Amino acid sequence: MSRLLPVVESLPRGYSSFALWPFRGHDGEWIPLHREMPSDDVGAVVLSLLGHSTSGELAQPDLGTAFDELVRLERTFLPGGLQLEAEGIAVTPGCCADLTDWPDWHGLQDGDGPYLGHGPGTMFEVDGEIIRFWPDVDDEDWEFPAGRRLEIRRQDLPALLQGVDRDLVGFIDALRAWVRNLEPSHADRVVAAVSGYLRVGDGLPA
Repeated sequence: MSRLLPVVESLPRGYSSFALWPFRGHDGEWIPLHREMPSDDVGAVVLSLLGHSTSGELAQPDLGTAFDELVRLERTFLPGGLQLEAEGIAVTPGCCADLTDWPDWHGLQDGDGPYLGHGPGTMFEVDGEIIRFWPDVDDEDWEFPAGRRLEIRRQDLPALLQGVDRDLVGFIDALRAWVRNLEPSHADRVVAAVSGYLRVGDGLPA
């Protein structure tokens, strides 16, 4: 059975000095987004979004200032993307992939693909009703990938993307509870902003 999960790259050690809220530190893993995720994981996702979407030093005088900065972001980047799992194989986002671009996966229906990051990275092809993915392809093998591969049926993609959106809706619920615990007066604004950044709703049927 195939699964498609929204994930965020765990934070590098350079964030260890941030002290406004607890967050999950560097462990070389992907953080899956969903309703039941631990509060430290929510904190890591918010900090990653804030830190990677601002060009200067993070504002740390108080929570209100940090949340104000979060809701005013002019550009966003959240290292991560969609992780596809099937047949014992996982296709994870590559370097420079951005979770906020996840709706681009809809383009696979028409043979247009999302940006999955650069090498070693994932190559895909659309062959009739089958979409194939090769994970961890080196640059020299890009034209003719070999080795393990993962396949899904094109007709299964909409349901997989609806599942992604449900997980993101669940994350927004977890985010709302997290902000209310820290700075209740900012909860509505932060939730509205992050929902927009993550394009929550783009995977659900009209």
